[in-house]
Amino acid sequence: MPLRRSLPLVFAVTAVLAVLCALTGFTGWLPAASGVLALLAVALYAVRQVGVPVPRWTLTAAAAVLALASVVTWLHIDPIPAGYSEITTFYEQAAEGEYAEAVLLAIAVAALTVGIVALPQFRRPVWLTAVACVVALVPVAVVAMDAAGERDLLAPAADQGALFRHIAPGLLATVLAGLLLVLAVSRADRWFLAPAGALLVQLAAAHAAWSMSGSWYLTEALRGVETSSAFLQPGLRTDTSATATATVAIDVEVGPALALAALLLGPALIAAGAARTAGARAAAGHPA
Repeated sequence: MPLRRSLPLVFAVTAVLAVLCALTGFTGWLPAASGVLALLAVALYAVRQVGVPVPRWTLTAAAAVLALASVVTWLHIDPIPAGYSEITTFYEQAAEGEYAEAVLLAIAVAALTVGIVALPQFRRPVWLTAVACVVALVPVAVVAMDAAGERDLLAPAADQGALFRHIAPGLLATVLAGLLLVLAVSRADRWFLAPAGALLVQLAAAHAAWSMSGSWYLTEALRGVETSSAFLQPGLRTDTSATATATVAIDVEVGPALALAALLLGPALIAAGAARTAGARAAAGHPA
């Protein structure tokens, strides 16, 4: 099978596997490797199919950085500990991993934006750009309102800026992705693949920033909680009576699964849109 046809198949299989693992809460090397392979397939597709040099290499770099971002948290933290004495450290490590992931996400979105800007433009109605501006502002507003609510719930006067410093990379990625959405409108093919991908990337970035504000609140709350052996661990339901029993609950994680699907599908649509835009411009006799 030619590489051009096999890459979409590889992306589809690995992306579906990664999303299904996220949906069922299954963690480990399999979902991490699946997400990495899906994004590397996008990077290779951009190398082979995007005809304009700057978009080709910036989109390739963005997909590679996203592949690293998808596993940085998994590589950063240790397994969930059994005792309360270590649970705070675990969540602190998770928060640090999320911060590193958000930094890489912001870098990747910046690279995607540079790649979109370098694409040839088409004449589009002004109202499409106006609608894109309104749509792009919604995730930014949601993240900002959520962060403000978390800060008001738990934040001493000396730490008013702690939450902002923690979510700054995720908020920056969300804003840049909104700019990417607006710029993609005038550089879209007739199927508007690039704007659709940009919107998915922005939703994934907004979800990351939203999760970071929640992890900040949880970490700050744990630091003030008295040591207790009855602390509830994610995925476990415990009973501290003399006849205590533990039941493992498999939860369906819809939110993380949708966020991962957006993170994987968004760059793929942008790469496909960039390839179609460059090809359409060249076919019209206007090479870049």
